Amino acid sequence: MGKTRMALTILSAFPYVVRLLCSLLVAWLTLSWKVRKTRKAFEKELIKQGMSEEDAKRLSAQYKILKDNLISGLKRYIRIS
Repeated sequence: MGKTRMALTILSAFPYVVRLLCSLLVAWLTLSWKVRKTRKAFEKELIKQGMSEEDAKRLSAQYKILKDNLISGLKRYIRIS
């Protein structure tokens, strides 16, 4: 009886876990897309103002570094909890 109840509990939680994972995936993809668009727009504006393309790319790379730090911090938080 106990094993059956545990199996039912796990099965009833499964849709919620799948929904949570899908939401996290969508959030990650959205964040990646927004960072990419932001980098490109930032580079374009810097180049328009007279900065070299190489320097503009180097500066805009900070957006990706910030995103990576945010994601790694969330991963650490999830592992600790």
